[in-house]
Amino acid sequence: MIKTDEGRRFTDEVYATKDEVKAIFNSNDVSSSWDSVISYRRFYDEETDLRDCENNTYKICLTKKLLFDTYSLQTKLLNNLLVYRQLSINFQHQFLLKRKMASLLATSRANGVILKSEETNRKLALLELESIPSSLFVIDAYSRTYDKFLLTNSFDDQVINNINGFLIGNEENTDPKVRKEITKDLVNLLKESKPEEISSQFKDLFVFLSSENIPALLKALTIIYFFDCVRPYEYSNEETASLSAKAFMSFSGFKEIGYAIDFESIAYSRSETFFKRLMESEKSLDLTYYLAYVLPYIIKEEGEIAKDLAELLAQSQEEAKKVSNNQNPSDSKDIPVTTLAPNLALPDFPLGTQSDKISDITDKLLEVHPQLKRKQAHFFAGHCTISLHYTIEQFKEGENTVYETARTSMEDLANRGFYKKEKVGNKFVYTPIPLKENNK
Repeated sequence: MIKTDEGRRFTDEVYATKDEVKAIFNSNDVSSSWDSVISYRRFYDEETDLRDCENNTYKICLTKKLLFDTYSLQTKLLNNLLVYRQLSINFQHQFLLKRKMASLLATSRANGVILKSEETNRKLALLELESIPSSLFVIDAYSRTYDKFLLTNSFDDQVINNINGFLIGNEENTDPKVRKEITKDLVNLLKESKPEEISSQFKDLFVFLSSENIPALLKALTIIYFFDCVRPYEYSNEETASLSAKAFMSFSGFKEIGYAIDFESIAYSRSETFFKRLMESEKSLDLTYYLAYVLPYIIKEEGEIAKDLAELLAQSQEEAKKVSNNQNPSDSKDIPVTTLAPNLALPDFPLGTQSDKISDITDKLLEVHPQLKRKQAHFFAGHCTISLHYTIEQFKEGENTVYETARTSMEDLANRGFYKKEKVGNKFVYTPIPLKENNK
């Protein structure tokens, strides 16, 4: 007897395969139940531009649960970015160094390289190892490539080609070493694309990455799936996949936090269970089997990132408190403490903005912070130059409001972390909080 909730049960509670449904019912005949599952999933299916080696189109089942889990996770990652931005430069470097060292350790294990000590790993991460033995060439190359694409300002096929080129030590010539023959991988049994199909599949990938219906994190994870299927380069496909996923997340607005995600552990996975899940996606042309399998790992990974940042923030605040206690109390008694509202993420805006761009930035601000009023977003978009001071009177005149509305609007912006509020003489001024470090 078909239960009306079977489609939801085997889609939302667990994204089950047909074989898993058979095991649950202990029966080889689950056609009726499976028809219910497929019918339910059709409501959420999103056809993609990705194709397998036989030119069949992949889909993703964007269920409410998958979207909720993904967007909730992305919000947490953006909040982590906000916390990261509040750290001093020293503590930011500590965070990035720890994450990079973890990436290098995962890369060394995947390549069968033994790092003799944590100090060796640290020096590799800081590019301070003077004499590099041949056994560490691949780790050193990963470290250098990691730094090169940390905050890339673009993401296209040339960026991926350049990542692969840097990894194989081909920094001068950016022509990719595209695979020209069929490889024989005894672990990865996914159907491999023919060499002549690689170029068109890259084009399909970037059409997919431009989709507005699919969350950025699912796109980044799909980059890794793409590399496992297509295996486009002669060398370093797994390393290229992990760094490309990082670069894509960084480019998509997650900046350093997107780059800090441990995509290596997924890209380097050689477990039988992992490839069985990938083969299920290949067989069914449904990427959800793969995505639902790896997403919990990223959820756990975000918890580690948040924990590291919380510890560093506490240390940073304690350090700032010690510095403050050593100052003359009269120097700071009129400066109120600015607190940041929870669950907010500041977008990465330019330090100065041309007037014709203000409307676009206002719209972007409201997309990320729908709780703001349009006049607040509009004022900040045009008054976000670092080191300048702005007043309630400027808001009143610029946004054509009464004084009380201007005052409460600026107070709210300060409480949400857009401005630092300070008292100068008998009036308050508002200084934009830096949202982006200058590239040097």
